[in-house]
Amino acid sequence: MSTRIRNAVFVPLLFLAFFASGAASLVAEVTWNRMLIVVVGNSLSAAAMIIMVFMGGLGLGSWLGGRWVSGRRMNLVPYLLLETVIGLYVLASPALFDGLTALFTSLAGTMENREGLTAIRLLVTSLALLLPATLMGATFPAIIAGAALDSPTRRSARTGYLYSTNTLGAAIGCFAAGYHLLQEFGVQFTLNTAFVAYLVAAGSALAAHLVAGRPRADAADAADPAPAATAIPGSAPDLRRFLFAATFVVGFVSLAYEVLLTRVSILYLGNTVSVFPLVLTAFLLGTGFSAVFGTWLFGVLQGRGAGRVFGVSAVLAGLLLMVTPYLLLSDLILSDDRFAKFADAAPQSPLPVLGMLILPVVFMGALLPLAIRMLQPQGKGAASREAATLYSLNTAGGLLGAGIANHYLVPNIGLQGTLALLTALLVLVGVANLAGRRPARGGMAPAVGVALAVGLVAAFALPDMTQRYAGKLADSTTAERVEIKWVKEGHAATVTVLDQFDPRLQDYRDMYLNGVEEASTRFWHVQLFKLLGVLPPLLHESDGPKDAMVIAFGAGITAGSVLASDEIASLDVVDLNPDIEGINDLFTDVNGDVFHKDRFHFHNDDGRNYLVTCNKQYDVIISDSTHPRAYDSWILYTEEFYRAVKQRLKPGGVWAQWVPVLGSMRGELMQIHLNTFRKVFPTATVWYVYGSDQAFLLATPEPLAIDAPRLQAKLDKLPAWFKADHYQIDTVPRVAGFFWMSPETMDVMIGGETRVNTDGVHYFDKQSVLWPLPPQRQMPAFQTAAQPFFTGLTTPESAAIAHEQKVAGHLGRYAFHIVRPELDQAWCLDSDNGNVRFFMAEASGGNLPGPDYCGEILVAQRRLAVEQHPNNALALNGLADALAGAGRLDEAEATVREALAIDPENGMILDTRGWIEHLRGDQEAARATLEQAARALDRHPIVLFHLGEVAAAAGDVPAARAYYEEALRADPDFANAAEARAALAGLR
Repeated sequence: MSTRIRNAVFVPLLFLAFFASGAASLVAEVTWNRMLIVVVGNSLSAAAMIIMVFMGGLGLGSWLGGRWVSGRRMNLVPYLLLETVIGLYVLASPALFDGLTALFTSLAGTMENREGLTAIRLLVTSLALLLPATLMGATFPAIIAGAALDSPTRRSARTGYLYSTNTLGAAIGCFAAGYHLLQEFGVQFTLNTAFVAYLVAAGSALAAHLVAGRPRADAADAADPAPAATAIPGSAPDLRRFLFAATFVVGFVSLAYEVLLTRVSILYLGNTVSVFPLVLTAFLLGTGFSAVFGTWLFGVLQGRGAGRVFGVSAVLAGLLLMVTPYLLLSDLILSDDRFAKFADAAPQSPLPVLGMLILPVVFMGALLPLAIRMLQPQGKGAASREAATLYSLNTAGGLLGAGIANHYLVPNIGLQGTLALLTALLVLVGVANLAGRRPARGGMAPAVGVALAVGLVAAFALPDMTQRYAGKLADSTTAERVEIKWVKEGHAATVTVLDQFDPRLQDYRDMYLNGVEEASTRFWHVQLFKLLGVLPPLLHESDGPKDAMVIAFGAGITAGSVLASDEIASLDVVDLNPDIEGINDLFTDVNGDVFHKDRFHFHNDDGRNYLVTCNKQYDVIISDSTHPRAYDSWILYTEEFYRAVKQRLKPGGVWAQWVPVLGSMRGELMQIHLNTFRKVFPTATVWYVYGSDQAFLLATPEPLAIDAPRLQAKLDKLPAWFKADHYQIDTVPRVAGFFWMSPETMDVMIGGETRVNTDGVHYFDKQSVLWPLPPQRQMPAFQTAAQPFFTGLTTPESAAIAHEQKVAGHLGRYAFHIVRPELDQAWCLDSDNGNVRFFMAEASGGNLPGPDYCGEILVAQRRLAVEQHPNNALALNGLADALAGAGRLDEAEATVREALAIDPENGMILDTRGWIEHLRGDQEAARATLEQAARALDRHPIVLFHLGEVAAAAGDVPAARAYYEEALRADPDFANAAEARAALAGLR
């Protein structure tokens, strides 16, 4: 085979192999990351550890691989072996990770301090990732060595293109794994796909090896001199040192920016699980395309100008890195009405935001392949060895950048300061290259001066980025006036607290984590947190001291509500965000200043991992974490997590978990979630803060049976700061109003659904990238009567529960279906109910209806019935009764006469006429008409009650008392029973 034909076949096979390798590696990496956070935790420190171990392995593998292949005959056999071994590791990784999970659990259970636990996490992470990452890193020098069929000049160009091809393959693999494979098919299928891709890489490498045959010594090993025109100013040693240092710096900036890119994207896009793979995909795409372009441009320019491409790219990358966040703060991409609204499941495309975020990456991505071309290594094995060294240095810099960006730089110098530092570093590299300075001779001073000036301007002269972000977040609200109360760029999140002033929603304080609302002091929000915190300990079968745990602090309202019970001896709160004291201090009115209570103990950790490692059992466990589709909370909504909770509950322990029921429960997700929860906790019940998106699942060791007198006694002991009366948690009937679904009702709602959320297949993932679907089998249709789940109820309490649940039903249907008549019905039933008042104020622009509102609504409804049935006496009677209730007595009198003309002996119509006469002040006529109605309707309690009212108005106290008592004997629970009792009490 001629050399020309061999190259024509060899080169495409080579690029196919490395493209497939890149795709397979990212499919495996994304999947392993998902599997490993379940083992060692989903905290930022654990995530940084995973990244650092993986990046460290890549760098180590590249360095070792470069030295391994540099002294060998140049062929693709080492590369072929590496890809085969990695593929086999991918196939075996589920079993390996299961073993590591068992190892971690056994070791963590014996560890008494957090430092030792960190060491165990590092050990397990290293055992899982270090070997495959090292092998992956070694594939780069191995394929470079196998690609050596021609001159060093062409080899260096091919190295740049191979790097680009591998990166583009990685981008496609990342997108496929993060957006389709894991979401559609789960972990095992995704790993199988990665294995197939590795087979493609190995097969292509084998075919390329066979096509290449034995390389000629003069082709493979010759040291062709590099053309002088491509060298940059300075001696070869100076250039080499500069490129090594610059490549390290570029790696540091690139990975630090990637970490910040994820953080910034969450600020704008919300905290759905899809953000990370999308950011990583965009980063890889930008790097891959720019690497291709940079390598090509270097070859086109040749001459002295070629070396300057590196400097120009570095300077432009640095400037764009700083400019990009300000572009996002403008209205070019997200206007105020769309800003920070992605968490509401609105169909918004994140691609415009990410397209802007990767602008710096387009220039940064070209720097490593450009450095490889500029270095022009000579001699046997030099190409693979020097390229591997550059790759290792780039990876080492990235390891450092990823490790310190979020955890150290942002908390200490802020997002703006961190971006200014990264900008200054890139400008330093770029200016040093453009000036042709030689670091060894102290010629870096001008470049350092320029970089320092740029960094200082970016950090201090430009408008404050964080305040502008908070301002845009404030502008995105619908409140009439907003004040920025607090902004904190912390270790785990950017916290923003806003005070909002609006007559529609009342004045309230709102807390955002990474741009997503997590807590507020709106009525129903506080009500949810208080009920979630206080009900589980109050329903615990024991009256003795209890140990409690709460996952997620938020604004501390749930945690504070747990400590509102004096039976809680100790409360452990676990949260990923360590910066909670400042949040606590801004919400003390509703959280009882829980952070500073003696019984409060804070643990900065992933809640699930803490459960596994704490070696402690609890009487009460409550999860108040964020949405099940969030990148940091999905692991708290799986069957495996629920089993971990069950293991940490003491006998008789109670467990409760917050769950959204509108925005995040699209399609069939509600049924899947209920099925998952009840697989581990079959006696669970659902409690819903009616009118809102807020509910929680409550699991008790036995089927729910609440001792009403015992619960009331405990409610009576709640402290004054808790404001139980204001938030409708002060009596058994009001608490029962939040009860929604029993286990039997959940069975009906779940229907034939058999799927469950697991660590391997989590159905909420797909929701984050789907167009919104309407909730199916909606919850209002499954409201269940609460009385059967209470013992010791009095008759008035039972009636009060029925009333509360009727109001709740109307408001629940309004929340799900946005049907105004349901809200009106709730208002007319109980206009003093805090939930009803909140949502009525929201719907009516802050102008609550007047006293005649319900009467006019009823009149309109009854008039419509008359229009549909004009000759129906009962329809006319209903309209007359509504007109009388609205005070329109003349119209009522005329209408009831029409009804009597059709059916003159009807007792109901006679009762209405007698009542109208009473309202007009004609008590004698009213008594005569009502006595006629009483003869037609024997012992009807409402007629008897009306006779009592007429007798009382006429001053006939004995007759009034007799009528009231007779009405209550006829039916103790009739509609006006409470009024009858009150009237009797007034007569004594």
